[in-house]
Parts: sequence; C-alpha cells; structure tokens
Amino acid sequence: MTSSIAVLNQKGGVGKTTVTLGLASAAWSAGLKALVVDLDAQANATYSLGVDPSLGNLGTGDAMRANRPGSASEMIVKSGWGEDIWLLPAAGDLTDRDADARRETTGRRLARALEGLTDEYDVVLIDCGPSLGLNTANGLAAAKGALVVVEPTVFGLRGIEPVLDLIEDVWGNENNDLDLAGVVLNRVPAISGDAEARIAELNKMVGTQSIWKPSIPHRVIINQAHQERAPIHAFGSQARELIGIFDALLRKLRRTVTD
Repeated sequence: MTSSIAVLNQKGGVGKTTVTLGLASAAWSAGLKALVVDLDAQANATYSLGVDPSLGNLGTGDAMRANRPGSASEMIVKSGWGEDIWLLPAAGDLTDRDADARRETTGRRLARALEGLTDEYDVVLIDCGPSLGLNTANGLAAAKGALVVVEPTVFGLRGIEPVLDLIEDVWGNENNDLDLAGVVLNRVPAISGDAEARIAELNKMVGTQSIWKPSIPHRVIINQAHQERAPIHAFGSQARELIGIFDALLRKLRRTVTD
C-alpha cells in the first residue's frame, strides 16, 4: 500500500521541506522505499537529498510539460541517501507551471506524469512550494492526502483558510480521493503563551483531531542535517528526540493515508 501526501502551506519558511525530509528520513530508517517529488522552484529538498539542482537534470517541470502518463519515469533519480530514497527533482523551469493559464488542462499534469509509478513506492512525499497556484494544485491532484505545515505564530496562521479552500477545490474538481490528512505544527517553543493561543485558534479552525501529534520543536540539528545533505536519522543520539517524532509522524501517515 502506498501512502501519498502533498505537504503544503502558502506561507514560506514554515518548514514544509523540513517535514518532507523528516518523513523521508523516517522511511529511510525503516527500510521503506520512498519517492520525494520536489515541486518547489527553490529546490531545497532536491539539494538536501544530495542532488545538485544546477546540474541540468530533467525534473518535475519537464515531467509536467510532457503531459503524458508515466513521463516522470525518465526523470526520477536515486537520491544521495541510498537505494530506497528516490527523487523527482525540482528542475525543468518549474516557475512556468504557475503561469499556465488554463487549470482545467494543467491541474492534473503531475498526476499524469506519475501515473503507473507510485505503486512502486511505500511512501510518496510531494513537497509543494509557498504558493496556492497551479504547482500546488498539481501536487494535491497527485496525492491521496494533504498535510498542512503550520508554525504557531500570528503570521504562521495567516492564510490557512485559503489553503483549506484550495484542498476542497482540488477535491471537487481534480481529485475526489483527496482528504485533509492533517496539520503538523513545526518550530513549537517549549513554553509560550502566544504559541498556546495560536494552537487553540488552529484547533477551532481545523478540529483537534486534525492536528497531528507530536509537534516538531525548533532544533539546530535540523539545519545541520540539511547542510550536510543527510537524513536526520543518521545523527543517532544527537537527534534522538527528532528521530522519535518523525518516526511517530510517519506511522501516523501510514495509518491515515493509503492508496
């Protein structure tokens, strides 16, 4: 059974790529075969997975532009993490996809590109960019679940409703199998009255059951893992807390979202 999820929020800097890579790392540690689809033109997931975005690889933009079933098979590459973690890199002028005029003809291009391929993986993680444009709509159309990443601050919660609206819109128009899988809280401080107030506000917006536990604290070693282009699980005891968190979130994903 494949668990396919689009990780999104229209706000940049909330940790979508951190969550995507943390889940991929948990899959790596568990010996699961995972595919990361990098839909963010910044290509941070591509870089952190050990693939240089500047090398001219074919990638997500090319796969969508081809607009034919299974076209991504020609662009998927093995990541620098080893045999089990694969990558459809952010390449092929992804910024052009958000400029496409007619969503009715472009909103399922990624789903078409991945057609017949996702069953090869235990987990498919689609890292969306900070946008509610066509790229993110394509990510949602290709996934079984939507996972919204939120930082519990005043600015972090702004714009959540349009994200939920887009999920509903894609469900109604492109992907009737799509569900809001949940919300992950990232960079949660140990003690903060403001963060607690924001979490209470979020509970009212999406419902307590939609907020996944555990939340992810702010830890410097996450940045170190990105810089060293390594899975967080490779840091062993230095990252014990985060390893436990991402393992739990992956188990939640596997229970909640299956094809």
